[in-house]
Amino acid sequence: MTATSTAQPLSTEEQEQIRQTIEMFEVITQANPQDTQSMEILKEAYFKLGKQTESLGVGRRLADTYMELGQYSSALLEYEGILQKEPDNAEIIAALGEVEQRLHSLQTAGQPQTEAIALDFRSVVQDGGNLITTKKTQAKERMNSTMSGDSQAVAEKLSGSEDGNDALARFLVQNHLAPEDIVSQSLHIIRRKNTERNSNQVSASLLDEIVTRGAVNAEQLLCGILDRSKFAYIPLECYDVDRQVVKMLPDALTLGRLIVPFDIISRTMMVAVANPFDAVGKEAVQQLLDYNIQWHLASPSALLKVLQDTYRLE
Repeated sequence: MTATSTAQPLSTEEQEQIRQTIEMFEVITQANPQDTQSMEILKEAYFKLGKQTESLGVGRRLADTYMELGQYSSALLEYEGILQKEPDNAEIIAALGEVEQRLHSLQTAGQPQTEAIALDFRSVVQDGGNLITTKKTQAKERMNSTMSGDSQAVAEKLSGSEDGNDALARFLVQNHLAPEDIVSQSLHIIRRKNTERNSNQVSASLLDEIVTRGAVNAEQLLCGILDRSKFAYIPLECYDVDRQVVKMLPDALTLGRLIVPFDIISRTMMVAVANPFDAVGKEAVQQLLDYNIQWHLASPSALLKVLQDTYRLE
């Protein structure tokens, strides 16, 4: 991602929102030092506030991380971007020479460079990765695929499809995060609730139901999921969410799947979920939005509050 100048001065509210973004993503990148997508967002946020020194510092971290990951083409672009701003930086000149040498060695050996493959939630859990982003394909291709952009069509496609709760239940039991009998009972209850709910009601959350039944507290449950899965977390209750961003997805996904877009930085949309195993819902988001998507686990209660505020629900 190459930072570009802002077209108009930022309002006080926009500046405050970006400061919140910086604060949160500093924490995220410290906890996940190889989360390049979060570093991209952090670099762009600093740039938008006019903090070029901090933006370049994150850019350097990002370039070095790309080098560690063997993503030399991406590292090259980052180092070149820094050198444009600091043409006499000896360290960057040396790093640029090193990455060019590595690329040349790969080409000489006839080995094409392979960038890291974007993982989805299922492969993250299976392979123990910590990358939470999925990259977009061309918007036209997605919109012409199986999911229509029409809200009613989306609801029809999602109706009766796998919602990821079975996978989440297995994950909780296998990792001893909640008693199996409580998980089973909770799963049965939310299936019934979600089958009976109206389209303008928020769907029931498996995590919330488990907490309600007293098996484990919410913080303990979320921490257990994060520790074992390496998902990114967003304290959504501390975030000033724009209702218009939430409404960029149809009700069938926001209310029906507890999937909530909460911010946009450059070409990246940040989306919070209550169930990171909802592969069908996640794919629907990818098909509908012409953005790079960064996924975050959020507290179901925080998601519920955002949806209540957005849709004026009781």
